[in-house]
Amino acid sequence: MSAATTISAGTPDTAGRSSAARVLTGSREGAAGLRTLDGLFSLAAARRPHEVVVADGGRELTYESAESSSGRVASALLRYGVQLGDPVLVHCSDHAQALVAQLAVLKLGGVCVPVPHGVDDAALLRIADLSGATLVLCSSATRERWPLPAMVLDDERTWAKITPLRVDGSLPRSSPADVAYLLTELGADGGVTGHLVDHRAWLFAVHDRLRRAGRPTRGVTAGQEVGGARALAAMWWAVAAGTRFHGPRPPGAGEAVLHLHGPGTAAVYGPDEYEAVLAGAGPGAGERLGTVLITGGPLPAGLVERHVELLPFTRLLAEFSPRDGAMPWTAVDCTADARNAPAADGRTVMGAAASRVRVTIRDAGGRVLPRGRTGQIWAAGTALPFDRLYDGCHESAADDRGSFTESGYNGRWTESGSLEVVGRTRAHAPAGAEHARTVRSHVQLSGETSEGPTGWEAPVEGPRPGSRPARLCAGVVVT
Repeated sequence: MSAATTISAGTPDTAGRSSAARVLTGSREGAAGLRTLDGLFSLAAARRPHEVVVADGGRELTYESAESSSGRVASALLRYGVQLGDPVLVHCSDHAQALVAQLAVLKLGGVCVPVPHGVDDAALLRIADLSGATLVLCSSATRERWPLPAMVLDDERTWAKITPLRVDGSLPRSSPADVAYLLTELGADGGVTGHLVDHRAWLFAVHDRLRRAGRPTRGVTAGQEVGGARALAAMWWAVAAGTRFHGPRPPGAGEAVLHLHGPGTAAVYGPDEYEAVLAGAGPGAGERLGTVLITGGPLPAGLVERHVELLPFTRLLAEFSPRDGAMPWTAVDCTADARNAPAADGRTVMGAAASRVRVTIRDAGGRVLPRGRTGQIWAAGTALPFDRLYDGCHESAADDRGSFTESGYNGRWTESGSLEVVGRTRAHAPAGAEHARTVRSHVQLSGETSEGPTGWEAPVEGPRPGSRPARLCAGVVVT
């Protein structure tokens, strides 16, 4: 059986779209499964095994297939020597492969380091260097870009070795306080900042989004390519809702506006990305229904008005998540009240703080300002990344004030309790050399050294210049 078949060939949705399956909260069983992201997915897979979880590029992956495949990949990685807390790069060409890879790393108690599909080679090396990862889970299309050992998830040879493996009895190894993701933020000058997010924070953010935005019963789509933070947010929203995630439509595939074909559909975009989508919208867009969620920086001026004009029956929600793009600081329903629309002077009202997030306005010295005063926007909370890593090539931005994170924007709290964003503080770039660290100092939870996990071997052959050799370890092909 080919890897492509194993990973991405799904079973048709036999449960029907009118299934009465409930949101994954509230029950004793649900509470036990919601402590980690992989636990959340396992619970969803047990409840709806034959339903599709990812549909991307004409290929479908079911919950059952993703759960089974990821367990075998995790077992293979464990035999290869990947340990609790190890960072693993994930650079796949479609969302189905990426989901299997991420679940495998999470089940191991490892740290997923998603690599955006479209980044250049210099950014790849910076991300790898920042994370300290020594292994990449990838696709055939991305393998040649990496000088590191790699497991190719759409290679038949890989699955010929993995498929016979039993799922290791020690899995899953994850716990709520473990780091789940290292999300990378690429600066305008090529630098990289990493945001460390544990399982608990990610689940807080996911279920707060589910509470605000509802359950998109017909699926969630994202305009972003695989590996991006917004795509991850959309995928886990879909999993928490027990529905499917749709990858972006390829260029020239037809409609310019969304996958909104009725109630129960949702789409996730960045502010500039959605502005471009609306700019290319044609007649008839207003007949669609569903929800659009904008996450990232403040909304561009005129975007809400344009949305209401073209999609008057489509709900528009916005999250202010200025650093990592996935963990919201504040949230607002832009179509619930006209007062939430951007003002003519460029100010944008981005709503109240998200659950378990504290947003403050501070002066240049770090002192908290009262309501109505303008200053720098900062945030902290258990539903946000707990620490940041820098690649050491930038001047200090002085953005370490205890557990607080600077947004790079100025703003104020309005009398109604909403955050008003009034513009950037400066050309935002990740912080400086004196803060340079490696991910190992934060994510190694098993007492290992930074030299690598037990069981990794030195090169014995040399297949391609600058790369480490192919290796067969406990029946697992790693090239």
